[in-house]
Amino acid sequence: MKPKLRALNAQQTPEGIALSDPLGISTQVLLLSPETYYIATLFDGNRTLEDVQELLLTQHGSMVPREKLDELLKALEEARFLETDELLAEIESRKQELLSKPRPMVLAGISYPGEREAFEAYLKTAAAFAPEAPPAAGGLIMPHLEPARVPGLYGAAVTALKQAPAPERLLILGVAHQGLEEAAAALPTGLETPYGTLESDLEALQALDALLPYELFNSTLSFQNEHSIEFPAVFAHAAWPDRKVKVLPLLIDGDPTRKHVLDELATALSLLARDFPLYPLASVDLSHVGARFGHPPLDESLAARARNTDEGYLELLASGNFDAAWKHLMDSGNPTYVDAYAAVHAGSKLFAGQGKVVGYQLSPELAAMSAVGAGVVAFS
Repeated sequence: MKPKLRALNAQQTPEGIALSDPLGISTQVLLLSPETYYIATLFDGNRTLEDVQELLLTQHGSMVPREKLDELLKALEEARFLETDELLAEIESRKQELLSKPRPMVLAGISYPGEREAFEAYLKTAAAFAPEAPPAAGGLIMPHLEPARVPGLYGAAVTALKQAPAPERLLILGVAHQGLEEAAAALPTGLETPYGTLESDLEALQALDALLPYELFNSTLSFQNEHSIEFPAVFAHAAWPDRKVKVLPLLIDGDPTRKHVLDELATALSLLARDFPLYPLASVDLSHVGARFGHPPLDESLAARARNTDEGYLELLASGNFDAAWKHLMDSGNPTYVDAYAAVHAGSKLFAGQGKVVGYQLSPELAAMSAVGAGVVAFS
């Protein structure tokens, strides 16, 4: 038997590494020590348990009893974290189901009302907390953080969009919260919102696919639970509810070592825009700090560092200096884990006009002793 570990989310926590299924096929979370997680990664489909034992002994001088490997294998099997023929068939079935119709509102009734009238009332409440926002005719950067945590920022985003002309095509640049097979992935179906369906522009997506050196429709299941696509679609459609706006949903991988690949994607999008005019909307968050994200529990010093990082980054984006914004984060290794860099950089050649930082908030998670930053930048 040569077990193979699936592609999983692995999040560092104070208690260990938490494994979860990014596709949602398994709802379990498995907490492993760093040493045990390393052993699990050796289950790559090419090694038997005996091979793993030998590797650990010869390369690390560690004799791991067979029963310990059996226990780990059983835990992974019960969590449905190992690749099997049955699981692959289920994944393929879910993929075909997702592609057969517009993507549903997974978070309706949880994060926002799914009915139009109720959503309109919800927006009015959000607008009551919103800072003043200019028209965002040249593009928008907005959060994908839970709307209830930063209602004013969502209210400002919708206001900025409402004041701008409705575009022919909405390009949503979302953050991939699981690894993609390539630098980007597209969903060729429409997106359901409280206002109906945002229809996909398949012709434009196919044209983009032809411009890229990899398969763009490579990770469609990554979209099924992705809030960085759902939230911007829902709130943008609220700004132009009665206009026929087509959508290009794009998820961007966040590997900071592949900036050249993001540069290629940015160039491809700018070439695409010559024949298919695009309105860029980046759905991103900023710093992720505190105990939930592998830091010490959040304190005043760490919160100040996050705010300084985020506010400096947003100002550079608003000035149109996207390369400097990248360096602002990456020269220091992005220690506050800003997740915006890849999606924003992919759209860097599309944002047009003078940018303005409309609002910023560092939203606390007191129970987790952590916080996440979010902001809105409107280009007019």
